[in-house]
Amino acid sequence: MLISFRGHELYWFERREFLEASGYRLRPKFHPDYIPNAGWEAVREYLASHFKACIMDARRISDDKPVILKTVVAGDHPYEVEIATLFSSPALSGHPRNHCIPILGTLQDPDDAGLQILVMPRLISFLTPEFDTVGEVVDCFRQLFEGFEFMHENFVAHRDCSFLNIVQDPTRLFPSGYHPVITAQDPAAHWNAHHITRTECWPRYFVIDFGLSRHYDPAEGPPLEYVIIGGDKSPPEYRTHQLCNPFPTDIYCLGNLLKRYFLFSGKSKYKGMIRPSLQFLEPLVTAMTLPEPSLRPTIGEVCQKFDELCSGLTQRQLRQPGQRHYFGPFQRIRQLWRTAFFVRPIPPYTPRRDRPKLTQEMHDFYTKIPLDKGDYLWPTPKPNRARA
Repeated sequence: MLISFRGHELYWFERREFLEASGYRLRPKFHPDYIPNAGWEAVREYLASHFKACIMDARRISDDKPVILKTVVAGDHPYEVEIATLFSSPALSGHPRNHCIPILGTLQDPDDAGLQILVMPRLISFLTPEFDTVGEVVDCFRQLFEGFEFMHENFVAHRDCSFLNIVQDPTRLFPSGYHPVITAQDPAAHWNAHHITRTECWPRYFVIDFGLSRHYDPAEGPPLEYVIIGGDKSPPEYRTHQLCNPFPTDIYCLGNLLKRYFLFSGKSKYKGMIRPSLQFLEPLVTAMTLPEPSLRPTIGEVCQKFDELCSGLTQRQLRQPGQRHYFGPFQRIRQLWRTAFFVRPIPPYTPRRDRPKLTQEMHDFYTKIPLDKGDYLWPTPKPNRARA
């Protein structure tokens, strides 16, 4: 073997035969007889490494389907496999509002009884490529909101909603494929990957990573958990509470995701400026990110408000810039062409009519912090006093 591995890749190299016997083949890089070309190709293959040690790409041998493998250490994340497979069970997997990543299989590590390997479809970040129109943003968050509503209705709080854990199906979005690690490049990592716009394929979005997620019993009242800081470190309760109800934190993180990557621009030229095309979402984002967790809406109320705000949008509004402040000339021509040929700016959608009205007890379950379960505020620091 002439190619060297980074430390965390050795685990996957050592499991290569086990994975092949289980029906999954790693990239040629991990085969002991692989000899890369000299020069830049060898350097590129060495650098093409997933940023998380627990993640590896592969292909299912039976149909060559690209998959992602993820190791789960039971001692660190004792509920991840249980919750992930719950949403892939026959009872829940086919539900149209289920946007939890499908689990294609679960493997037991042959050398470590406390280690399992989840097999999932290979998906990519939901932020790549840039959102072209308002209609694309609306379709994305409509799916995400209904996905979190489905989780919350099954009494599961995700507890780590950030841009890292929202992905999309790229099958049609990248018709010529992409590199499994350097996703912005083609499968051979020679050129930029060719992609179309979401309006041309309407991808499905998914939630991943249930390592911090928990499943609760409403009969026990509102849940109370020690604060565990995930990918989004900005919820106010992380700075003021030792314990909190995780459902309102999910709401905050979803609202902050919409606020940070869509409503407001992160680029220096427009930093702090709200995007005019998405200003109609500001009231919802404000409610979802209220400092007091118990005052935030439930996910069902978020979905209802979102539908109300989007229901009155015209086709012209839906064709406005999604993640830009202004269209360039080619994007403007594209929207004019779609208007002329009656290309829909958003997929067909029927608002949900069977959403149950929450009882006060269930509303409290999703919003309140049970003060009777113990101290929940961080101790107030004593003020510094100057010596007399």
